[in-house]
Amino acid sequence: MKILLVTGRLAEQEVRKAADRLGAGVLVLPVEVAQFITPRAAVEKLRSSNGYNTVIFPGFVRFDVSEVEKEIKIPCFKGPRYSSDIVEVIQKNIRLSKTEPADAFLKASGRERYKRAVADAEKERPRFNIGMLKIGAGMPPRIVAEIVDAPLLTDEQVLRRAEYYLKSGADIIDIGAVAGEDNSERIRSIVKFLKHKIKAPISIDSLNPKEINAAIDAGANMVLSLNSENMRHVEKWPDVAYVVIPDGNIQSLLQNLKDAEKLGFQKIIADPILSPPFRVAESLYQYFDVRRLYKTQPMLMGVANVAELMDADSIGVNALLAELAVELGISLLLTTENSPKTRGSVRELKKALEMCFLARSLGTQPKDLGFDLLVAKGKAPGEVIRPDAQLIEAKENTKFKPDDKGYFTISVDLNKGKIIAAHYKKGYDIVFEGEGAEAISKKIIESRLLSRQEHAAYLGRELQKAEICLKLGKAYVQDEELFGL
Repeated sequence: MKILLVTGRLAEQEVRKAADRLGAGVLVLPVEVAQFITPRAAVEKLRSSNGYNTVIFPGFVRFDVSEVEKEIKIPCFKGPRYSSDIVEVIQKNIRLSKTEPADAFLKASGRERYKRAVADAEKERPRFNIGMLKIGAGMPPRIVAEIVDAPLLTDEQVLRRAEYYLKSGADIIDIGAVAGEDNSERIRSIVKFLKHKIKAPISIDSLNPKEINAAIDAGANMVLSLNSENMRHVEKWPDVAYVVIPDGNIQSLLQNLKDAEKLGFQKIIADPILSPPFRVAESLYQYFDVRRLYKTQPMLMGVANVAELMDADSIGVNALLAELAVELGISLLLTTENSPKTRGSVRELKKALEMCFLARSLGTQPKDLGFDLLVAKGKAPGEVIRPDAQLIEAKENTKFKPDDKGYFTISVDLNKGKIIAAHYKKGYDIVFEGEGAEAISKKIIESRLLSRQEHAAYLGRELQKAEICLKLGKAYVQDEELFGL
């Protein structure tokens, strides 16, 4: 293809860089940004552009580019919205549309490639199955999501948590026991209840043989965990997978693995135990040792030990741990969302594992795959719009005048996934609830509860902050900065 890239003035420099790499031409239209390009202006300039057989417009243009194609008789398409994606879209032969930005298809392409990579991996003979999940070397890592202290919850609370985890991308639901207690009958009841409500495999997380056996009898598919003290008291079922942990050092794990095999346990998973911060590097050596000694041994890694015990956003922590898991050939990643700061960890791990597993299968780095885990930051530089016009410097105005029609208190219910805006005049008289800032703000305007433009602008800012917090699973506090850095 002889490609002509169309752009506005502000993106010209970045588009020319992409064009140089592709051997393409560039047409800069007399507008600042792509949104201002019109079909008429494009046709007038493109009539004199000879020698090209494909014209690619910025993804931000607001019209169907087939309007231009009919006039100039050259195939026209929408490229990506951001110039940083142009080379990737063209080089990977991403499908191009006349109405949709190409980055939408870039993301879809990444997902399709991941599905193909999983399908190719699952053609190999697995070590064994947990339910319908294939476990073994080369298989994609599976996510085990723990419901902490499950016996203390009602059946409905347990089900709600399980369904949330599955929707977030979990593969196995783990029933976490209460340490130091014997809740055998309650655990039996929970496992039976969930077996009728969800299709995913269920595991029991306990060292108590009574609780483990109760869960197995009720239909549990996996046990966390066996050690030298309990394995002789745990029932052996050929269809149940058993996670074996050390009593201390790596030598005890190796001995426990041998003992479990001698006792007749068939589906065995090793867990060298990922230690909390300041012992992470040391514990990773144990994973390397197991992998060196047992090339195809399925292993489990409990990543919550690190994410929960570090006051850092869980997204980056989970992404790095997912990469290490893929590199080590880990079969199962155990996590939980036991604190507000780790809310969303299952979803984060799922996407990170998809990204890393696909990258490994392609022999590339976990970047530029069409989908990513970037939330607070991004790869695209964005466009700076600074027209040649009168410049007014905006400074903060500390003067405040209350709205005669009252004010709003805004909050976010993370459990329900709702933003709540309550109006106060002489008391709270009406409450608006919704999932997005735009919908709530429109309802407030329709209700004629604003009399000052400054109040409307303030309300818009706070509702948008609330929506961002809702999407991030972050606690929202009215009038506070969104990010702490």
